[in-house]
Amino acid sequence: MWTTNPVNAKQLQYAPDTFSKQFETLTPFSGQVVPLAQTDDPFFKNGYMGPGAAVTSTSNTIVAPFVGKVLNVSPLDYAIDIQSKVGLKCRIKYGGDTCHLHGAQFKCALKRGDTFNVSQTLFTVNSAWLKQQGVSNVCALTLLNANALIGIVPTRQKFVDAATDPLLTLYL
Repeated sequence: MWTTNPVNAKQLQYAPDTFSKQFETLTPFSGQVVPLAQTDDPFFKNGYMGPGAAVTSTSNTIVAPFVGKVLNVSPLDYAIDIQSKVGLKCRIKYGGDTCHLHGAQFKCALKRGDTFNVSQTLFTVNSAWLKQQGVSNVCALTLLNANALIGIVPTRQKFVDAATDPLLTLYL
């Protein structure tokens, strides 16, 4: 069940009554949708990285949810900050606590400033190896500049396919 987080009042259960535009952000990862509150990363779980959603899976590829450019890649390749052509800024991160792995089994396909198309590979992981290391197979997508939006509604689908199904609906 999705709930409104006081830290991120932008995350809604239903569409707002009034809005001027509506956009959908595709999912970067195939699997089962889970609320951020059910992830084991405290920054995502408590809403400090913005509103969003997560997907659990054993997939090894994280793809672009829209056309855009790379703002930043974590030094250990497990997270990437991206921006859409309309200005939406997102962080996509794989796994919970991954710092202790020193980037092992993560490979980012892009660098800061690169542009990408929808469904293009952003980074890959070795999900089986990471699971053996105790890292959860969850990929989180959060909105870094959600303050410009009226609200965000996560998908109600239980399972999603990467770059095909919407993960978030955004309202301006």
